[in-house]
Amino acid sequence: MNKILYQADQAKSIEIKTCANTVHTSRAHFHDEVSIGIIEQGSCRTEIGHHSFHLSEGTLLIIPSKAVHRCQPKDTTNWRFKMIYLGDSLFSKIFGDMVRNGSIYPKLKSSTFQYVIKTFKLFEESLLNQETEPKVLIDLMNVMDLHEKGSIKQNSEPPNSEKIGSIIQYLNKHYLSRITIDDLSEQFGINKYQLIRQFHLCTGLTPQKYLINLRINEAKKMLQNNRPIADVAVTCGFYDQSHFDKYFKAYTGVVPMNYCLHQP
Repeated sequence: MNKILYQADQAKSIEIKTCANTVHTSRAHFHDEVSIGIIEQGSCRTEIGHHSFHLSEGTLLIIPSKAVHRCQPKDTTNWRFKMIYLGDSLFSKIFGDMVRNGSIYPKLKSSTFQYVIKTFKLFEESLLNQETEPKVLIDLMNVMDLHEKGSIKQNSEPPNSEKIGSIIQYLNKHYLSRITIDDLSEQFGINKYQLIRQFHLCTGLTPQKYLINLRINEAKKMLQNNRPIADVAVTCGFYDQSHFDKYFKAYTGVVPMNYCLHQP
């Protein structure tokens, strides 16, 4: 069965996504939250920042917030994963600085793999019952701690250009405003073609795609708080609901209406 399913807790501080036999997005993208994932079935090529990894069934991974990444399953008919999204503050409260820069725990032994799958399932059930289950997260932290020696560090690098870093900060603050490449070029005193090239080298995204990603992330938060879809589309800078639907599905794998169906 092909499906993508999102579930959130009552406080909207935790979300879990299940993806089976389909690709939720082939676009490079980032989340405002830390991502904790488990590959339950199949294998994929995953790009995180400027690094590429071949990951397979039994891999547990942590992707830092704002880290640009893309996942390409080898065979979508044999593919299943789950991903938990945690805000930075909650993640730090439970995990501290342990895996803040991201880690990959490849090919867990069978017993550990089954334990992690069970832990994710318990976490999913706790969200369905509108319960917060920190013990489940602590159990995952213990698994990571035990397998730290065999983990792969992602070494996600921040922007290495001061000017591009300033542009990113500006976009992070003003993403709901109308912003064009020409606006950025004029404001930061950089040729627009050079800006696009340097921005992509630093982030893996063009400024426009980075801006859209910020808006989609904000749209998810608004939908979680039961804002009308049409209002969210306008507030987040999309021309109309059809335009919003297209981009929302491109980044999340589902249209806004389906995303709303699973909000508490």
